[in-house]
Amino acid sequence: MDYVKALLIKFVMCLAVLWIVLGVFYNITFGHVLTLSLIITGVSFVLGDLYLLPRFENWGATIADFFLALAIIWLYSITFIDAIFPAVTAAALSALILSVGEIFFHRYVDSQILHVQDDTVNRDDQMTVDDRNLQTEFGEEIDPPPEDEDQV
Repeated sequence: MDYVKALLIKFVMCLAVLWIVLGVFYNITFGHVLTLSLIITGVSFVLGDLYLLPRFENWGATIADFFLALAIIWLYSITFIDAIFPAVTAAALSALILSVGEIFFHRYVDSQILHVQDDTVNRDDQMTVDDRNLQTEFGEEIDPPPEDEDQV
């Protein structure tokens, strides 16, 4: 259920941003905006949020989502939309605004979907590598037996 809620939040965010930028400023029809929103939501949720976010944290996933949205909007615009507008400018502006929203969405996904900061477990009883609380075992070296001077 958490995934459905996250997908719905991401879809509404994409739809609102693309409708304002592409629909209002560049007069793109709502059908194209809806299609772009569905494509960006699906692709960036799987790649950016579920695959890259746990590996590269918020900043890496946000940068990846920016370039992903830029590429998708630009390619869709030059392929399917017959309009006289600068496709790269429209794609860059849309991707930039979406990336700002992605920063906050990644925080939500981090806490609700990936459960990175799970407060139900007592962290004092648990040793993790992320805490940088590493232990080292100390021991004494065994001295080699003294050499017999008669054998040399």
